[in-house]
Amino acid sequence: MLFIIGILVRLFSRYIYPIVKVTSAASSRLRQMQDQINEMHRQEQQRTQTNDKPIAPKKGDYIDYEEVR
Repeated sequence: MLFIIGILVRLFSRYIYPIVKVTSAASSRLRQMQDQINEMHRQEQQRTQTNDKPIAPKKGDYIDYEEVR
């Protein structure tokens, strides 16, 4: 009986616990990356909403890029 308990403890400590630990760490890291992406997307939306003002055409001499060559 003690032998079976020892095998189960060894199985748990060598295989099951590390797999659970890696899985939870990967899940946590994935959630953190998703939060960063969502935050960047939110900031980009705020930046585009504040820059929605129409840009007034420049006055004066303006040379197209093709004409500069």
